[in-house]
Amino acid sequence: MTTTDSRPDSTANARPHSPERVASLDATFDALADRQCRVLLRHLDESDDDTLSVADLAARLTDAADGTDAKTAENRLLASLHHTHLPKLADAGLVNYDADRGLVRYRPESRFTAMASTIESFESADYPVSLDTVFGLFADFRRRTAYVTLLRHDDLSLPDLADEVAVAERDEHLPNIDPDDVLEVYLSLYHTHVPKLASAGLVNYDQEDDYVRLTDTGRALEPPVRALCESSDD
Repeated sequence: MTTTDSRPDSTANARPHSPERVASLDATFDALADRQCRVLLRHLDESDDDTLSVADLAARLTDAADGTDAKTAENRLLASLHHTHLPKLADAGLVNYDADRGLVRYRPESRFTAMASTIESFESADYPVSLDTVFGLFADFRRRTAYVTLLRHDDLSLPDLADEVAVAERDEHLPNIDPDDVLEVYLSLYHTHVPKLASAGLVNYDQEDDYVRLTDTGRALEPPVRALCESSDD
């Protein structure tokens, strides 16, 4: 493994952040990987009401389909809002959710407000990867950092990529990082993160040469991914 490239990079989250902030951004992207969560947030953002009951929200968003009657569809959505979507959005700091009183309030200062225009542009464009996939992929600091690093270099050996991710993660020069910690980053990239990026078509991984290369699809996603990360910067 070699020393890392010290050239500056303007993309948010390629640089070190506090564990709390990284966890919060991971949670935000994870929540937004769910299309229903994005629909919900967009509705709250555009609503004139400061606070809504969850029952009212379910009634407004119900889309009965496949022969399901409206009341059954509304009850299903109400259950998913209570048990899945609203807790996830609240954990990410995107809404305030009072489960006991059944009330939800949008937080206009949340990251979603800053990302809304980029999300809308992405959904109206013809990108080779879905927005669900993009948010799901980048709901992890190591994958975000690995991808942004490859945007700078285009291709790297996996050991060199692990060096760069470890440096960004720990905010330390490489010689000051325990080699076992760098190895742990390498193994996580090898077993988990690079395969996920490769499966989505963003990178090619040559296992024999232990080399990772950005694909045309990966390059095409640079503008929206940078915009999403930068608009998420506190």
